[in-house]
Amino acid sequence: MATVPAMLPSAVGEVETMGSPARRLESARAKYPALGPPEILIWREWLRLHEAEYAPLPDFWLAAAPTLTGSTPQPGDIFDYNVRIGQGRDPGAGFDESVRQQWIARTKFRIDALGFDGQTPVIFEVDRNASSPQVGQLLSYLATWRASKLPGTDPRGVLITANFNANAMHLVRETGIQLVTVPVDFRVLSPYSNVDITGTE
Repeated sequence: MATVPAMLPSAVGEVETMGSPARRLESARAKYPALGPPEILIWREWLRLHEAEYAPLPDFWLAAAPTLTGSTPQPGDIFDYNVRIGQGRDPGAGFDESVRQQWIARTKFRIDALGFDGQTPVIFEVDRNASSPQVGQLLSYLATWRASKLPGTDPRGVLITANFNANAMHLVRETGIQLVTVPVDFRVLSPYSNVDITGTE
């Protein structure tokens, strides 16, 4: 019968202690509910590089935000998260009213992050791997924002990724979306990594 190497229990114990990426990023996932663990790392790195370029959310947005599903910014916040826009899908009168409202809210478009450049809303889409579908998704958010006549001037979009498919670059150029590629070492998401990624969200 094969014997188990002596180091294995120790290694397993370390993995259990460190926990899965989802558990280690629990506080960040609560603040950025639209982002998965890889996207949280990308967004954190982007914030490190660019957060200082943005001012706190304007008063007109703080006043309007409570009317939007998922939006709960506080005075002094620079970005808003989990903002849902557009029309949700009503499952019908056969469902309990609370269930209907939850489903309508969940089927609206959900914006990863929102900031403002003066009066201009800036909609951020964050994806580990980005190509034409992500560009199309961001364009949908921009069009829905305009159609909903939400506060601010004409919005602009920023696609943030660690890996962009060059075949979609022509679409980015034609639509005027800003593309930002952020280098991230995703090895820190391994259960075996001893790098602290818990953060201070």
